[in-house]
Amino acid sequence: MSKQIKVTQKNKAATMTTADKAQKVWLAGLGAFSIAQKQGIELFESMVSEGKSYQASSEKLVRKVSKDVKGIVDSRMKPVKQRIKAIRSDAEAKIEQGVGRAMSYVGIPSKADVDALIARVDKLSRQLRAAK
Repeated sequence: MSKQIKVTQKNKAATMTTADKAQKVWLAGLGAFSIAQKQGIELFESMVSEGKSYQASSEKLVRKVSKDVKGIVDSRMKPVKQRIKAIRSDAEAKIEQGVGRAMSYVGIPSKADVDALIARVDKLSRQLRAAK
């Protein structure tokens, strides 16, 4: 019978320990709630301050990284832009040349022809005025 009493006492001790642990967890929760109520405003203001500091450092990092990226992109795009400009100029020259040939074939004078004609008319006009 002594074995049964010992086993029952061990179960009670284990049960008491579990109940005690549950009670301690409950009290710890109440304590945390009480502390949070007392220090809530201070804690909140501390978190706001930390958030501002973190945001400022993050923005500084973003500005630095974006400046670095812009510099890299600009340096790598410079030769591409120059090449595109050269291709565009070449294409424009070829188009002007082709249009000029087509207009000449049809009999339409070019801008250079018109400019030469205007210069010749001006020269003749001056000669006429001088002759009067």
